[in-house]
Amino acid sequence: MTDPSIDQLIEVSREVAKVGTDILVREYDEIHRGGKKLDVSEKTSAIDLLTEVDGMTQKAVVEAIQKHFPDHRFIGEEDGAENLGDPDSPYEWIIDPLDGTTNFIHGRQSFGTIIAVQKDGELLAGAMHIPLMNQWYWGGKGAGAYFNGDTVQLRKTGALKNAILNSNLIHRGKIINGEIHVTLPPCRSVHNYGSALEELGEILMGHTDGVFFDGIRLWDIAVGFLLIQEAGGKMAYIAQEPDNPKGGYLCAASTADIFDELWDWTQTKM
Repeated sequence: MTDPSIDQLIEVSREVAKVGTDILVREYDEIHRGGKKLDVSEKTSAIDLLTEVDGMTQKAVVEAIQKHFPDHRFIGEEDGAENLGDPDSPYEWIIDPLDGTTNFIHGRQSFGTIIAVQKDGELLAGAMHIPLMNQWYWGGKGAGAYFNGDTVQLRKTGALKNAILNSNLIHRGKIINGEIHVTLPPCRSVHNYGSALEELGEILMGHTDGVFFDGIRLWDIAVGFLLIQEAGGKMAYIAQEPDNPKGGYLCAASTADIFDELWDWTQTKM
C-alpha cells in the first residue's frame, strides 16, 4: 500500500478534528444552554476528570479515520481503540477527543480536539481545534505550521528571564502539609489555562514563549510540539514509562533562543 502524503495526513487530521469538535459543541450547548445532565467521574484524581462526551467523541473520530485508513493503529486518551487496525502498521493516530475537560464541564470556551499521526514513532502531521474560540492549528513535517490559515510566527524573546511561559501548574504540583507547591523557572511569568491545547496555541499565536510539563500525555502535546518545531522552535520529550504508550512525559517546547535554558531547567529543577 502506498504511504499517504504529508498533505493527505494533514487534510484527514483537520477533517476528523472537526468531527470531534462538532460533537463537543453540540454537547456543550445541550449541557450549558439546554439543561442536559452531564455525568462526570474521576480517572486518577479529583483533577483528572472524565465524561461520557470524551468516549463518544473518540469513537466518532476513530471511525472517521478508519474510513480513510482502515489498517492504521491508534493511541487514544480513552479506552477502546488499542487493538484496532493492523498490528504491523507503522502508522498510529494519536487522539485527544476532549482536551480541556475541566473547562468544558465548567462552561468555559477553551476546549477542543487534538489529532496527530506518527509513523514508526516519528510525528508527521496533525491538527488542533478550539471551536468556540475559532482557533485552528495544523501542519506537518516539512510542511510548516499554520494558525487559521496563516503561517505561524513565534515570538523573538531572547532570554528565559524575559519569557512568558505556560504550564499546567495544578497537575504537576506536590501536596505538602495540605498545600499545593510547584517549582517555577526563572522567567517573567507562567500562565495556566487548564488546556494543553490552549497553552500550546498561545505559543503558536505568538502570545507566549514556551511550555514545560511533567507527566503530561502524548496526545496533549504531539501536535503542538510538532508545530512549534515546524515554526522554527525547539522541543524535547522523555517518556517516563517507555513501555506504556499512554504513560506520562517530561517535556518542554519553546522558541529556539530560550529552549536550551528551559530544557535544562525542566530536566534538573522541576
